Amino acid sequence: MKSRNENPFLFSGRDLDKTRSYNYCFNMSMKTTIRKIGNSYGIILPKEALHALKVKEGDAVYLTDAPKCTLRITPDRDEFSRKAEIAEKLMSRYRNALQELAK
Repeated sequence: MKSRNENPFLFSGRDLDKTRSYNYCFNMSMKTTIRKIGNSYGIILPKEALHALKVKEGDAVYLTDAPKCTLRITPDRDEFSRKAEIAEKLMSRYRNALQELAK
């Protein structure tokens, strides 16, 4: 087996920082279906996904655009909320410039 210095993606479980282990779910792939909920649509997240995100019923999550027509689900943590708030202020402030750049 290669050492960690040769390949950054090979590591043992004892190398993980227990407080940040949710960042290392490389092989998680789950299929779910879109369901009609009242006048809206939603997805049901499996227990494994809730555990990986470290969220429970009633917690807020953010859906953000990701490459190749995908979405990223991010739990509402103080750090992420603060960054999202700053991004919204910047986008509002520089709306015209961003619209010109998008052309």
